[in-house]
Amino acid sequence: MNRIIFYLARTAAILVIVIAVLVLLGWSANVNYLKQVSPIMVAMNPMAAVGFILCGTSLLLYRKKGINHSIATALSIIVMFGALLLILKATGVYDAGIDRILFAEKVRNTLYNRIPNTIVPHAAVAFLLSGASLFMLCLGRNNLSQWLALPVNAIGMLSVIGYTYLISSPDLGISFVPMSFHSGVGFLLLSIALLFAKSKRGFVSEITHLYAGGKAARLLLPATMVIPFILGYFVLSGVMNNKLSAAIWLAIFVTAAIFIFGLLVWLTAYTINKFEKQRIAEKRIADENLRKLTELKIRQTEQRYYTLMNSVDGIVWEADAQNFHFTFVSEQAERILGYPLERWMNEPEFWQNHIHEEDRSWAVNYCAKTTAEGRSHQFEYRMLAADGRFLWMRDIVAVIVENNIPVRLSGIMVDITDQKKMEQELREKALSQQKLITEVTILAQEKERNELGLELHDNINQLLSVVKLYLGMAKTERVFNEEIIQKCYHHLEEAMHDIRKLSHSLVAPSLGHDGLREALEDLVDSVHESNKLKVHLSIDEDYEALEIEKNKELMFYRIVQEQLNNILKYAKASEATIRIRQINGYLILSVCDNGVGFDTKQQGSGIGLRNINSRVNFYSGKMQVVSSPGQGCKLEVAIPNE
Repeated sequence: MNRIIFYLARTAAILVIVIAVLVLLGWSANVNYLKQVSPIMVAMNPMAAVGFILCGTSLLLYRKKGINHSIATALSIIVMFGALLLILKATGVYDAGIDRILFAEKVRNTLYNRIPNTIVPHAAVAFLLSGASLFMLCLGRNNLSQWLALPVNAIGMLSVIGYTYLISSPDLGISFVPMSFHSGVGFLLLSIALLFAKSKRGFVSEITHLYAGGKAARLLLPATMVIPFILGYFVLSGVMNNKLSAAIWLAIFVTAAIFIFGLLVWLTAYTINKFEKQRIAEKRIADENLRKLTELKIRQTEQRYYTLMNSVDGIVWEADAQNFHFTFVSEQAERILGYPLERWMNEPEFWQNHIHEEDRSWAVNYCAKTTAEGRSHQFEYRMLAADGRFLWMRDIVAVIVENNIPVRLSGIMVDITDQKKMEQELREKALSQQKLITEVTILAQEKERNELGLELHDNINQLLSVVKLYLGMAKTERVFNEEIIQKCYHHLEEAMHDIRKLSHSLVAPSLGHDGLREALEDLVDSVHESNKLKVHLSIDEDYEALEIEKNKELMFYRIVQEQLNNILKYAKASEATIRIRQINGYLILSVCDNGVGFDTKQQGSGIGLRNINSRVNFYSGKMQVVSSPGQGCKLEVAIPNE
């Protein structure tokens, strides 16, 4: 409905422009019927036609945003300004000659009651109100725009009706210059376009609504305009023809108006009642369809609910919060525990009686206590299955409370037997791993003690024994023996060096402010000083940016230290390479040598490699040894750097 009214309003605006253009063509080509329709009518002033073109164009452009909207606003202001100049002329204040801009000579020679053609004052007022209405419409003040358009409608209607009555009664003479018939039609169409330009807003919206009031208004309004017009025409004709007196014709007019408007009221009531009956019938049908649809959706929801409950991998249940008596148990209960569903709901203490005797007391008491407090809870216990097995169940319980009293329990029992078995296996595996680590640690400690004892006995103890022997010889001699003292000093210095070296290998390095790189460089230098093994160290340049934990760096240091000791003792190698890098979030340490190698399948891991493996496992890393006889050995360790 609103779209139809919108297009009617645009059509009215276009007709206004068409009428004005035809009038201008009539002035230009001297076609009288285009500019005044009938010889007894007033011709439309060409500048009035321009005013109508400006108003119609503004109506067509105001809805579009941007430059078009600005043009529409500017055109409405121009119309108001021109109308004000015309009003100043009519009041005798100032004549700007605005109505003589176009076709001035023809306008002066076109007379009506011996007066040259001009724009009459009430037309100027109508243009002023039309421009103001357009301006308010551009500003979005729809209600005010419609109120301003109402007087324009009245002026246009008065002109059209007046001309109609004048034509029907040629004997009536008038002493003033009326508005042209074109202008009356133009203002009538323009006001209709303004009133219904935005029919969803303002007081006009009451007419365009789809409600019963809108329908009644659309039925009555045309009749209120057409019927008085027709009755007035016949009354005026009768009076002018002297068939009856004016009083009789007036009585006929009033009686006909009352009868016709009574008939319109009846037709309106009939239409509204018919509409209401149809609406009530449609509402009743809609309510019935809605009820059926609601019942169908409820049944579908219940069906989906029970399907869902029975498809969940667990026992969904509901029970009374006061006595734990089950009111609903899903079909999964029979699959998991093997008991018929009837036993769950018919035996009052079914649940309590089938809990493992070691869990029964605390589980029932815990559930009763938390239920009384109105707290949802979950707990784990063992239940006896129909085949005699005990299954671990995790029971997740929600407590429904009404008026601060627990009234219902709902929950789900999940079989976690496999999870419990896995947890037990993980505990046993962790215990086994811990025992292995402890064993490796003890073996490593014994190895270090043995090596420490051998080092003290074979090197340091022998050096000190020699010093003791020399000092004994020096005591027996009466004179100072510089050679013996020099030998004692040399052997003591050698013993101190060995002790320092031994303590350095036992005490954890500080790793310095440069971290692992500096400690490994010191270790490599110490190997070069005392052995023929040439060690190459390669660490990524951006190693410091990785921000590795000190404990991991110490572990890498100990692994390198352990592997270098193995190379020195068993590999008979001349070169070794140590490399540290990061790949895909893993720190990679590799130690390679060109020694004699060994068969990894035949020779099991020694204490040293087991010690390294235990360190790597502690950080969830991986260790790999690649070696074969005559091909050297490569040890590679990878740990995550998170």
